[in-house]
Amino acid sequence: MNILITGASGFIGRHLINLLDRDNKYKIHAIYNQKKSVKRLKNTIWHKLNLFNYDEVELLIKEIQPTHIIHLAWYTEHGKFWNSEKNEDWMNASIKLFQIFKKYDGKRFISAGTKAEYFDGEFLDDYQNSTFECYELDKPNPDSVYGEYKNLLNMQLNEIDKKGNRSLVWARIFDTYGPYENEKKFCSYVIKNCINQKKITCNHPQLGMDFLHVQDIANAFKFIIDGDFLGTINISSGSTCTLEYISKYITKKFNSEELLELNSSSNDRRKFFGNNTILKNLGWRNKYSIKDGLDDLIKFYVKKYE
Repeated sequence: MNILITGASGFIGRHLINLLDRDNKYKIHAIYNQKKSVKRLKNTIWHKLNLFNYDEVELLIKEIQPTHIIHLAWYTEHGKFWNSEKNEDWMNASIKLFQIFKKYDGKRFISAGTKAEYFDGEFLDDYQNSTFECYELDKPNPDSVYGEYKNLLNMQLNEIDKKGNRSLVWARIFDTYGPYENEKKFCSYVIKNCINQKKITCNHPQLGMDFLHVQDIANAFKFIIDGDFLGTINISSGSTCTLEYISKYITKKFNSEELLELNSSSNDRRKFFGNNTILKNLGWRNKYSIKDGLDDLIKFYVKKYE
């Protein structure tokens, strides 16, 4: 199996490559733009490529003839990507990548979607006590530029896919955490502040989110690669965990409960998660419970800063 992975040096990409590289049935072509992994991998070839240079993209795909593409690359600068104009640029580059892949008879194109394509009622008083279980067939109703362009990309790729042999898998990823995530994300923020003995603020303690460890996400992509599923699929835990639970669990591990400030005035009690029946039907099961996953992330940071 000849696989091309975009965003290969990113948060999910690095874990996915490490997982796939262990199996000799995969030949992996990993794309990076600025920084590639320094770890030596036996079945992985790295390619420096600007996905906005369409001529270079076509030359590479023509040369390596990938049977599969896993498209993870996107603009993800923490706090800025939600409403950035760069989302449109990435949508257009992704469409071109798919068109070139189809031109050279690629078999399956697995693209990362997002939970942000669904409606979650954020900032709307009428939904502060609502539970949202998101199914793949639900009509998307995004409320961010990021979600809008991901959804628009999905629609446009599907239109292209109808014109030939079907090849598209659209994988909607929910809330991620794990080693090498952006250190400003909630789980890492709490752990780092415990290590540094700094105040921890939890603004919406009763907000329930669908957290899934990055290695479970990587394994989900492996199950999708190995199967023959086409269509939209949620990569999610299928349940929620409150921010209060996470922050209390971590601070207790560090005996730093006094650092935690819970905002008791928050009325946001939304529960937002993805139904993962389709993913489970492929044989996937999560390895990490939320406790095991947080322990793994704590271990990662303790080793990093010891």
